[in-house]
Amino acid sequence: MANPFQRIKNYWFPTASNPLSGDGEGISRTEDPKHLDKYIARVQLQRIRQDVQSWREAVTEAELAYYPHRVQMQRLFNDTALNGHVYACMEKRKHLTLQKNIVLLDESDNINEQWTKYFNDGCFKQLMNYALDSIFFGYNLINFSEIDNNKLKGLQVIKRHNISPDRLQVVSYVYALSGIQFQDNEDYKDWVFWCPTYSENGISTCGYGLLYRVAIYEIMLRNLLGYNGDFVELYSQPIRVAKTMKTSEEERGELENMMRNLGSSGWAIFDPTDEIELLESKGSSNGWQGYENLEQRCEKKISKILLGHADAMDSTQGKLGESHEIEDALSVIEKNDVSFICNFFNDEVIPKLRNHGIDIPGNLIFGFANDKEKSEGLEKTSEVNAKFLANIDLLAKNGYKVTAEYIEKVTGYPVEKSEENEPIEGQIQNKLKELYGI
Repeated sequence: MANPFQRIKNYWFPTASNPLSGDGEGISRTEDPKHLDKYIARVQLQRIRQDVQSWREAVTEAELAYYPHRVQMQRLFNDTALNGHVYACMEKRKHLTLQKNIVLLDESDNINEQWTKYFNDGCFKQLMNYALDSIFFGYNLINFSEIDNNKLKGLQVIKRHNISPDRLQVVSYVYALSGIQFQDNEDYKDWVFWCPTYSENGISTCGYGLLYRVAIYEIMLRNLLGYNGDFVELYSQPIRVAKTMKTSEEERGELENMMRNLGSSGWAIFDPTDEIELLESKGSSNGWQGYENLEQRCEKKISKILLGHADAMDSTQGKLGESHEIEDALSVIEKNDVSFICNFFNDEVIPKLRNHGIDIPGNLIFGFANDKEKSEGLEKTSEVNAKFLANIDLLAKNGYKVTAEYIEKVTGYPVEKSEENEPIEGQIQNKLKELYGI
């Protein structure tokens, strides 16, 4: 069968004989008429070696005065998000919001149980997860294909490198200057949720995402891993050296094969008079510490950017004040993300659901339950009450009495005297009276 794609400068384009119509020739794709994915050509975004120069070029491309693009920036982010530490920080940050319970409140802050249950469905948790990703990548365009039993079906993120956030377009090919205006197109506008971040510099209408700030440190981490691997190979693994006076290619080839198959460490073949010497810099016996030190510094910077505190991922138990500082930092991050998601649902999601006939009352507002604050309040109240009751016990031992009415007023606990559990002093007195017949 003839190849339905032609190669042009590292890109694969569909040929005219095989248009992107889902006829079974080539790669399967979403063909739902409500999905913008069917408009995007099946062209692979090539991954390239990232360095500081490509990091600079990405922001230069995004800040072009005419026809800015986010192709290089999203290509950069695809590699940045693969880093284990970056991924763990992203997941931890998203979990702060995803673990919270959704509530629908009326104007009096009363919870509407029916619609609260509706929005706690898994499809809205998935939608929330996609929306939180935009904080890292700068934006997300989320497509869905149908509504079944009032639930969203076919949720899918449109490829970010095929989206121009400045022109609000989805293009078939990267760097194309015309495409579908997804906010205005009648066929798609009610089937997509646009979730951009806020611009901080006024150059673009959409933010770059936190991964741009993280990327420079991740590039250093990636290179550092390679350098560290070379160091281990040169100075930690033994090198095999063979000396021979053989000059024929066949004989030296046999020796070479033998050296190669002895193991995975480095090896070399020399004439008897040749020498090999691995020169080390001063203090290189502990040079490995330099790699570990730089790695930790980069990871701390990434943690600080994504989670608000350098030790948010690797805190040490027992350090005085550190736990409180980390909790405060994460609390700020959580509040910012909660506000971001609430605005997204109230301004973008709920109006479009109403456009599809889902009868969400107009007085309801999307929000989150303050379970954490309630739990902290109960914990603090219990701690105060415990101290109060301890003081009452101390007063009682010194001959003072606190009335049940006052205890109930301060603690809120209803207090009644129990006849079954008579104080131990009274039990002893009764036993003495029985013994001596008093």
